Amino acid sequence: MRLAIFGGRLQGIEATYLSSKAGYETVLADIDRNAPAKGLADEFLQFDILKNIGQTREVIRKADAVLPANENKQSLALLEGICNELGVPFMQDNAAFWVTSDKLRSHEFFVKSNIPTPNLWPKCGFPVIVKPSTGSGSESVHRANNALQLEKATEAVRSIGAEPVIQEFIQGPALSLEVVSRRGSGTPLQITGLEFDETYGCKRVYAPVELSEETNEKMCRIGGRIASELKLNGLTDVQSLVKGSNLKVNEINARLPSQTPTVVYHSTGINIVELLVKLFVEDRLEQIQARPNRAVLFQHVKIFENELSVQGEHVLTNARDLRAEKNFLGADEAITNLSSDMTSADGVATLIVVSQSLSSARKKMVSVVEKIMNEFALERYRDPRPRRGKMG
Repeated sequence: MRLAIFGGRLQGIEATYLSSKAGYETVLADIDRNAPAKGLADEFLQFDILKNIGQTREVIRKADAVLPANENKQSLALLEGICNELGVPFMQDNAAFWVTSDKLRSHEFFVKSNIPTPNLWPKCGFPVIVKPSTGSGSESVHRANNALQLEKATEAVRSIGAEPVIQEFIQGPALSLEVVSRRGSGTPLQITGLEFDETYGCKRVYAPVELSEETNEKMCRIGGRIASELKLNGLTDVQSLVKGSNLKVNEINARLPSQTPTVVYHSTGINIVELLVKLFVEDRLEQIQARPNRAVLFQHVKIFENELSVQGEHVLTNARDLRAEKNFLGADEAITNLSSDMTSADGVATLIVVSQSLSSARKKMVSVVEKIMNEFALERYRDPRPRRGKMG
């Protein structure tokens, strides 16, 4: 199986990593010659897929399937069109992605489909979260506790050319769930837990999550309803916040997400890229029991001079020379560019720790951090939490 992956940043890392676990051959294309996922692919091609359509077509022609790993709508439409022309499976539901890629459109979808979601301003009081309506990750996400902070936050979002979305801030556990769906019939996978850094970037993912049976069933039921209402043929992730005994869906993205699929893989053995191949290449989706076999802790760290800091996923977006390495300084696996002869302060690592329980996984992660600090003679360790409203 040869997969063509277009996009080498966060989604590209996820796509190439899980493809290698499935034993698939990968060719990765990206305009950036130093794309973070470059070292995880079997073959790398640097070119602009929109300006070099002939080369794009040739890469697709030689592939068994295409896995898009970017959020550029123009390129996604082009890739789907070429795939349809050549009869090569395109492993994403673009129609669903058009809805979910805009947070304002997503909110309209939630309301129309009776999906519980945080209230939008001004139907909610302070504090609020202000974020761009499009794009993923944590760029220009702010918490505002009062009118002055709200004004500054909306200005910050507009300064990057985006429309601000202002919604109720919920101080509760953050959960994620992948749902794979065949013609609107969705199959929920494993719920994972999310933790964030000071700029609301996802710094840590863990599984399994201790939830009541009622909450677990409620989230899976919501995920299935979202797939049905979208008439989804593909994959979406569903991110929810827990408010008391209620769930509020704050975001959905009908494409391969980053981070959580790797945690699902290490906890349950389910490889989401394999599921997509079965769905789009073989036109089948078997019954899946996403039972956790192991506990997994997954976190990003970066070296800043003499400090090792836990950071959101954004630290990988410009990382160079990443590789996947097993048994990395006590971690079961790492995606990293750290090496013993490294002298620069650009070292990053995604650490993956597996154990029989979350408590033992956390202890194991502490040991990994200590080994990294000793290996690179670091003096401080920092694990920042989200800011509580002060604009940076």
